Amino acid sequence: MKYSIYEQKLNLSLKAIKLQCLDENQMPITGAYGSGFICSENKRFFLYTCWHLITGFNMHNIEIGKSLPNRKFLKLSFQKGSEIQPGIIGIGGLQEIIISLYDKNGNFCWIQDDRDITHFELNNIGLKVPQLHDLIKIELCPKLEIDESQLITDNDINFHLPNIGDKIYIVGYPYGYSALGEGEPTAIVLTRFVASKHIHGRTTEVLLDGPGAPGMSGGPVFIETMNNISLIGIYTGLIYPDYQINQNDKTTALGTFSFLNMWWFYQNEWPPYNSL
Repeated sequence: MKYSIYEQKLNLSLKAIKLQCLDENQMPITGAYGSGFICSENKRFFLYTCWHLITGFNMHNIEIGKSLPNRKFLKLSFQKGSEIQPGIIGIGGLQEIIISLYDKNGNFCWIQDDRDITHFELNNIGLKVPQLHDLIKIELCPKLEIDESQLITDNDINFHLPNIGDKIYIVGYPYGYSALGEGEPTAIVLTRFVASKHIHGRTTEVLLDGPGAPGMSGGPVFIETMNNISLIGIYTGLIYPDYQINQNDKTTALGTFSFLNMWWFYQNEWPPYNSL
């Protein structure tokens, strides 16, 4: 179904899901919350979110502490989408699922860039640092109660590079906050604009004129064109251009997102490359 641009804006808050990282006992880890989105790919569901969220490491500045990563499970929270009457879809309430990030042998379960950056300490514990995208995807149970309006499909993908001044929407859960409370996960939508098409040292990332809040990392980023809103990337965090200034308050925070056209291009099956 093709929605009008007005309807697409109304549906944006449904496009992101709330994430919480859990430890080996499936207990919430303080501050380890984020956002993600679900793609429907060849009738299979995949969660997309940031690599740094599910590992706890910043791929652009890895700092190894004294303890091993304790992010072992991920809790997904989103609204139920189900047919309440023939032809009538109801969306509401709470749906929660917990997925394991590692298999029984301790190997990570997600898909990330095929190419990685050598990092002895992380490689030694079975983690690989992606070369291009702060991004992972992991397959979900095919029996989710979810409506098409909550999903990203191949019709939602924008394959073009953004330009300076393009209008962008970041969708996610700042500090784990849901607009309609815990019982009905509802993301917030922030409006930003492309400030630069390039960031030094980050091949696939784009600079925005302002950041999202912590907890929005991993959320979908949409671009508005004349008559359409489509997915263009994933929100990855912020940069402080004034980080070297000797002051307590950093005032020039800018947002970043990774555009995904290179990711789609390197995927084997979906979306169709003849759309490029």
